[in-house]
Amino acid sequence: MKSISLSIILLLSVLTATNAQNSITLNITNIEDQSGKLYIAVYNPNVPFLSDKAISGKIIDVTGQTAAVTFENLEEGEYAIAMFHDKNNNEKLDLGKYGIPTEKYGFSNNVDPALSQGSPAFEECKFDVKGNTCISIKLISAIK
Repeated sequence: MKSISLSIILLLSVLTATNAQNSITLNITNIEDQSGKLYIAVYNPNVPFLSDKAISGKIIDVTGQTAAVTFENLEEGEYAIAMFHDKNNNEKLDLGKYGIPTEKYGFSNNVDPALSQGSPAFEECKFDVKGNTCISIKLISAIK
């Protein structure tokens, strides 16, 4: 009986550890200005996309034309990422005339809002995470 109980406990601990093995490695390209910070938000379907309710986020210093960041201990499932390059370190995405961003930004699946008729939806940006998942986002500018 003791060995059965011990076996069940070991099996549960292995299953729990497996859930924590999911991660996202994000590779960011097209960083032209090596100043400021990158603000990155990770969403799942349970929170409003592009809200301040992201399930995870990071702020990283810009040190080159590319960057990489990893989000660990995620549950298997669907996620979407939104990010922007805060060149002037004012902790927000600067907007110009008509609310058009003046700083570069990006979304998972490299969704371009100009082609989405406004802010992209979670459905457009979502991707599956199972195990170690790598994605790339190319920063874009609204001002062409």
